[in-house]
Amino acid sequence: MRWKRTIQLLDVHCEGEIGKVAIGGVPKIPGNSIAEQLNHINTVDDGLRRFLCLEPRAASIGSVNLLLPPKRPEADAGFIILQADQAHAMSGSNSICVTTALLESGMIEMKEPETVVMLDTAAGLVKARPPAGTAAASG
Repeated sequence: MRWKRTIQLLDVHCEGEIGKVAIGGVPKIPGNSIAEQLNHINTVDDGLRRFLCLEPRAASIGSVNLLLPPKRPEADAGFIILQADQAHAMSGSNSICVTTALLESGMIEMKEPETVVMLDTAAGLVKARPPAGTAAASG
């Protein structure tokens, strides 16, 4: 069997909320910023969202986070949240899912004493780091 499209998804969750992360095979999405890319998905071509979020490959619960190259130089990665209704700019639980996927997959190296990940989103930069008083992330 030949596949026309292969996208790699990493299953993660935040307190049980499903937040898959597309870590490979995501096609290029036009736009000079993550906000422009989000707008493209919502207004021009939502085929990728439908492919990843609707049956038979998915269900209306949960999200698929598109991992994208950051547009801002200070960011480590960019992402857009895809859900059954549309693409969304930002979500705390999905930020945790993306950060977890980046660190646990080794795409971003964990550092001592604290690993800080900067995420480029349509809502702006998100700084992800361990809560105060917790042990630093280590590999």
